[in-house]
Amino acid sequence: MHALAVDLGVAVNLASKVVLYDVEGPSLSLENGSSVSADLIVAADGVNSTARRTVQGGTDHPPQRTGFAAYRAVVDIDRLQGDPDIAWLLEKPSFNLWLGDKRHVMTYAIGAGKTFNMVLSHPDDGSGWDTTEEETIADMRKEFEGWDPVLSKIINMIDKTLKWPLFSGSIMNRWISGKLVVLGDAAHAMLPYMSQGAAIAVEDGVALAQALSKITSKAHIPHALSAFEKVRMQRANQMQEASLLQGKLWHFADGPAQQARDAAMRPEVEGRPFSHSPNQWSDPATQMWCYGYDAEREIDLEWDRRLKGRGDSQ
Repeated sequence: MHALAVDLGVAVNLASKVVLYDVEGPSLSLENGSSVSADLIVAADGVNSTARRTVQGGTDHPPQRTGFAAYRAVVDIDRLQGDPDIAWLLEKPSFNLWLGDKRHVMTYAIGAGKTFNMVLSHPDDGSGWDTTEEETIADMRKEFEGWDPVLSKIINMIDKTLKWPLFSGSIMNRWISGKLVVLGDAAHAMLPYMSQGAAIAVEDGVALAQALSKITSKAHIPHALSAFEKVRMQRANQMQEASLLQGKLWHFADGPAQQARDAAMRPEVEGRPFSHSPNQWSDPATQMWCYGYDAEREIDLEWDRRLKGRGDSQ
């Protein structure tokens, strides 16, 4: 991606922390005292966004901790294949999921099938962050003590892990101010339970490019931004809500709701045909909504609606 950007004439400047935005210039001021002017500023500065505060008129509502965290770890697949109790998980490419009270574990192969990636989500009370690696691993194993023996065997093979707090962003009432626009996690940080955070950010980029392709004058940049904002805010907000819902569905305590969920998921687990599922990753209608989305087409449709409403063109 970096090589492609350079080939297209993009100047990539590192060590350039932005400390102030002028949305009307537009321009930005860097920590080193220099400033940069442009026709449009696109800020994708992450969860701890500086631009978000500017867009919201100085009143920021940053993403909040959700009370959950996730351990991230990898295990060499050769180690798993050496254990007959585990090796069957690797017979074909698959996504594996264990669900429990306020916890879940998902696993899948990465690195051309040489590495077993693991995400272990669990409650987080804000403690246990200033610990040694050995203490973190011990805490991780304790969180999933008494779970499926196969999973326990895999967890015991983990010799290195990172613990990540899980954040969820507030729903913003706007993404643009003047000629400054935010996108990605700066605009819509979400829980990872739909695994769509990065995908939604890519959709943002595609949609913004498509919106800007509709105009022929810098004077019309606000029109392009307005169309982009309307289309993308709706999509991102819906995905944030879907991620929250997925977490609730996965984290039922043992009881009637958990039993009903498991019964409804049984056909997909057993490989039988099914028309719907409480697991949004498998539910056909949700899959179509999630993976069948066309960001360029949605911008085209919104642009056409605006042209028909105004009776003119840009």
